[in-house]
Amino acid sequence: MRGKLVKQDPNDEPASVLLEKIKAEKQELIKEKKIKKTKPLPPITYDEKPFDIPDSWEWVRLGDVLDVRDGTHGTPKYVSDGVPLVTAKNLRNGKIDFSNIKYISESDAKKINERSQVNENDVLFAMIGTIGNPVLVNTDRIFSIKNVALLKANTLINMRFVYMYILTIQDLLLKNASGGNQKFLSLRKINKLPFSLPPLPEQVKIIKMVNSLFDKGKF
Repeated sequence: MRGKLVKQDPNDEPASVLLEKIKAEKQELIKEKKIKKTKPLPPITYDEKPFDIPDSWEWVRLGDVLDVRDGTHGTPKYVSDGVPLVTAKNLRNGKIDFSNIKYISESDAKKINERSQVNENDVLFAMIGTIGNPVLVNTDRIFSIKNVALLKANTLINMRFVYMYILTIQDLLLKNASGGNQKFLSLRKINKLPFSLPPLPEQVKIIKMVNSLFDKGKF
């Protein structure tokens, strides 16, 4: 995630060009009213950068390149049979654990999912309590989320890279969280999190390398 795992290819389109494409796509989605317009985020200061990156990469804020949302923070009425409500406790080891889950009515789920619909290839992570524990969604099952951050999939970014990045900045997530025993990471702070953006081909190479290291038991 720092540009040291694979060699940079000078023929790759730099992340600065990718960033402009992402911004253009975001403006188009806003124009089509598929996502909401948000206030411009401030530039990242030197002190906010957690590590150095290659010249072909770009430091951006998470909200600059991804549609960042969250689930409900209220407590809908639970029912015996309905739509699963995924909370922080259901995010385990990179997967959603549906084995011990509570259910809500279809009408409550519809209200939540109007702004927080989760789709395959989105990234989720806990924003209250045990902060982090990211999951790359690999199911088309319909469910709702509570106290969980939602990073909507973007075709211009490898979402497995996003998942791995969130996995590696657990300390940064906790540093930005508020509260005592019950830590809370607000949506505003999630949008402002620094994100190291590599060229898209390099994102793919990094994930292939990470997968290979996992297969060899080196992680």
